[in-house]
Amino acid sequence: MPVPDISVLIPARNEGTHLAATIQAIARARTTPARVEFVIMDDASNDETVHSLVASVPNLLKEPKIDIQVHRLDEHAGIYQTRNYAANFATGEIFFGTDAHVRFSEGWDEQVLMHIGSNRILSGTTVQVGSPFRGYGCDLLIPFMGTSWNNGPVDGVAHVPVAPCHATVITRELFHRLGGYDSGMILYGAGEPELSIRAWLQGADVMVVSNLLVEHEFKSKDVLGEFFNEVRPFWIHNCIRFGFLYLSELGCMQMLRYYSLQFPELFPDALRRVNESDVWQRRAQLEAQQQRSFEWLVEYFGMKDQAGGEII
Repeated sequence: MPVPDISVLIPARNEGTHLAATIQAIARARTTPARVEFVIMDDASNDETVHSLVASVPNLLKEPKIDIQVHRLDEHAGIYQTRNYAANFATGEIFFGTDAHVRFSEGWDEQVLMHIGSNRILSGTTVQVGSPFRGYGCDLLIPFMGTSWNNGPVDGVAHVPVAPCHATVITRELFHRLGGYDSGMILYGAGEPELSIRAWLQGADVMVVSNLLVEHEFKSKDVLGEFFNEVRPFWIHNCIRFGFLYLSELGCMQMLRYYSLQFPELFPDALRRVNESDVWQRRAQLEAQQQRSFEWLVEYFGMKDQAGGEII
């Protein structure tokens, strides 16, 4: 029986020389005969990301059974649109979504092939460089509509609410059946948990695999703070959109109160943007496709709100 091809999808913006080393490390950690295709989607970088990578391609292609595609967007589209574009170019039966600052554990491809299913998303276990930290997928925070790390521990595979974007494995068929990442999400924020929750409610499972390690280089505190200052208006919009898609009426009110108090200067514009979008049509469409309710998901994982109370 033929071994399925795997497409590693890497969105990139201003990644300089990181990409070549990431590709080489992932390629050398394989232990199966699967062909691995790297689809690099440059999100309108203004550095030498593409030129640096293209110059490295001849050496990278000396690794057995790999292919490399490099594409560039002319305008900055954000992480979710960029991932969707990468998926449209990919040819593998299995997609592994990640980023430019990772290393995969040896035999990662074997773990993927062993545990992937037609109705299942896999989450790799996140390892922080230079730290004992382990993130076994993510939990959903309500009413924030963001995530926190699930610190486990997990032995083998286990259900988890959310797969992080740098360690998400999904079949091509399921990705397109779900519709990819929500195109209504702007630049950054909430797109990863929304895809996982949508998958759960449409009858799929999200499973963390303890032996599928993704070593991730997180941004420093200063760089992370600067990044969040830049994307926060869009992130607030995305979280509100996420809540409107799935929460009850009372849950939506609780979420709106949270954001109005936490970000009084940014909240009005974010809410205006959401209300001017297709959010209510999108909610109706998703409800028509659901096989499970959001209430079912809350009960299944025993979710509490951020104060430890019942989710309303």
